[in-house]
Amino acid sequence: MFGHRLENEILDALTDGTPSYVVDLAATIDEHPVAVEHACDRLHEDGAVRSIGCQRYAITASGRHQLAGANPLPVDSETPTETEGRT
Repeated sequence: MFGHRLENEILDALTDGTPSYVVDLAATIDEHPVAVEHACDRLHEDGAVRSIGCQRYAITASGRHQLAGANPLPVDSETPTETEGRT
């Protein structure tokens, strides 16, 4: 995993709202801790995560927005649109 895919995996792992250590994130997404640390640094610079200290990170509202943009609803979504159902 490289680049945006790794960063999205990290954001996804943080969506439960609980701050996580870099080593725990690395284990969760099966990546090398150094690669995860560098990706977290990039995400922190972009404002997508905040540093809690001691290599612990939490997702921010900006990070949730970024992740939502990376994972749009599927085309065949069961979710009705605002205009569906109007006659």
